[in-house]
Amino acid sequence: MYLAAALLLAACAPKPGNTTKVVGQFSGDAPEVVEIVMGDILDTTVIVKNGRFEAKLPKNLTTFAVFQPGESQLQFISDGSTITINPDEGTIESSLKKGPQSRWADYNDWMADFTSEYRTKIAEFGEDEEGAEAYYEKVMVDFDKYQREAAKLNSDNIVGLLAIMQLQSMDDTEDVIALLDGLSDEVKDAIPEVAQMRAFFESKGQTAEGTSFVDFTVVQDPENPETSTVKFSDYIGKGKYVLVDFWASWCGPCAAEMPNLANVYNTYHGDNFDMLSIAVWDEVEDTKEAAKELGIVWNQIVNAQQIPTDLYGIDAIPHVILFGPDGTILKRDLRGEKIGDAVKEALGI
Repeated sequence: MYLAAALLLAACAPKPGNTTKVVGQFSGDAPEVVEIVMGDILDTTVIVKNGRFEAKLPKNLTTFAVFQPGESQLQFISDGSTITINPDEGTIESSLKKGPQSRWADYNDWMADFTSEYRTKIAEFGEDEEGAEAYYEKVMVDFDKYQREAAKLNSDNIVGLLAIMQLQSMDDTEDVIALLDGLSDEVKDAIPEVAQMRAFFESKGQTAEGTSFVDFTVVQDPENPETSTVKFSDYIGKGKYVLVDFWASWCGPCAAEMPNLANVYNTYHGDNFDMLSIAVWDEVEDTKEAAKELGIVWNQIVNAQQIPTDLYGIDAIPHVILFGPDGTILKRDLRGEKIGDAVKEALGI
């Protein structure tokens, strides 16, 4: 009897279709039309009559649909259900209570609650920076746990990718790759960022601490390739510890790190230690001018552009890596005092 009742309830539950019905009602002053945009797929104007509007959209789980009553915007997922929009209160409900749109609403609510509580707690620490930092590290563990769960729960839609991108700690490259691989084929095929992220973390994992360096070649002056072409292996794996700084002339944090790098070079440069700056994502003349102004007197490679950053999974600069005498990557993403500490430890001083 209970099984029959359960089956009856399941049979009566709404099922997703190939189209999404969008309905809504303005209770006060209503515009004559509203806009609904869904990426490059759809951009439509919907007539509002007696405060009410209705539209049919194609089902699409890989792009957010945006409801625009004037200057405001409401995002939703066209999940093949009936979507009811209350523009006066800014709410959206789906007839599929556990469908993609309902899960997107739950995700938004959790994020809003988390952000509100986080801001309140951080404000209570005032000038207690250590306390605030300890609190941050603690709550971000829970934050990342939720994002991983949300990514798995929403593997069939764009929210899964969004949750992965929200992760605060991405040091475990295998974990991130597994989450990306867990997304549905529909999401992978429709959203190029999935493949791009996977390639990035695959490269980062292949150049993690303890792995051997990956060689690359740079033509520093395209007009004189024969005399300007260099390899990374010209500097790495030659019997010295080498500190490599990936930077650009336009990067403020890169310039701010230079005095510290210069101090490390002046302190430890010798038979066992050397340094190399590699300019990425930059114009050659700008690089040379900035290098002169910043006092870079150690080895340099210019015009590397995205070649090394793609190979080493670098998405932000400055990025400083310490290589061992045989080319093994000893430390990655060093900043500030950690740079000198890492070099000192490696040299056994």
